[in-house]
Amino acid sequence: MRTSILAAGLFAALACASIAQAQTPAPAPAAAPAVGGFTDDELKAFGGAMTEVSKLNAEYSPKMVGADGPTKVAVQKEMIAKMGAAVQASGLTPQKYNEISAAVQKDPALRQHLTEVLNAQPAA
Repeated sequence: MRTSILAAGLFAALACASIAQAQTPAPAPAAAPAVGGFTDDELKAFGGAMTEVSKLNAEYSPKMVGADGPTKVAVQKEMIAKMGAAVQASGLTPQKYNEISAAVQKDPALRQHLTEVLNAQPAA
């Protein structure tokens, strides 16, 4: 059950990836107040994890298309494990990643702020 929840959250975040990469907003300060209950550091970590999850999805989706039942399940388990590892490597728990993903999908202001945080130029 936990694996399917993680997978659902990870896949849902992929929809946000194209939105975040398509817009070019003004830079936001790193110490900005939390928007939607998430700090800019959490949103940056989410963006990094989202990129890795997207890459893994692109790598594994074609493998699952033509796979039979048992092979498909094995490939899916491997993909989900790697996605979970990518999320944890970003410094987030899968639960926090899924929370941010759900919030970004529901809250246009948070989605805009995520885009601003991800596109902000690093401080010199």
